[in-house]
Amino acid sequence: MNVRHQRMQNITKQLRVVFRAVQAHSKTVERQCGLSSAKLWMMWELFASPGLKVSELAKALTIHPSTCSNMLDQLEDKGFVRRDRSKIDQRAVHLYLTEEGAKVLAKAPRPAQGTLSDALEHLSDDNLIHLEEGLNKLIDAMKVKDEKAGLVPIPGE
Repeated sequence: MNVRHQRMQNITKQLRVVFRAVQAHSKTVERQCGLSSAKLWMMWELFASPGLKVSELAKALTIHPSTCSNMLDQLEDKGFVRRDRSKIDQRAVHLYLTEEGAKVLAKAPRPAQGTLSDALEHLSDDNLIHLEEGLNKLIDAMKVKDEKAGLVPIPGE
């Protein structure tokens, strides 16, 4: 087997390890909290930055604002988050974690923002640059048509 073919096999295995680690963490979160890891991450962001707007939260989670809003509806129905309309600008809505949401978050497995985000946080800037460039080339080579695919959480995430 030539070096190029071996490298391609290694990369395939490495991508599987990453996906399975994310899935395993997601299953643990769901089992312990009854929430997807994406919703837990959302609650973590609201804990860390109370008063965010939907657009700011969506940007922090790298998801589409409408996806964020739908997830917030579900968390609000469970009593974990609340929306407060701004007294200054009635169009603006600020988001807060409720006391019940804080209790769920306190018992949740770590890292609350997910294993992938946590791991990326620990990489050097140079490593992040190389990883981003390589993944962009891989996505281009795959001829991915759905440009918004990266703005939707992976099922189970």
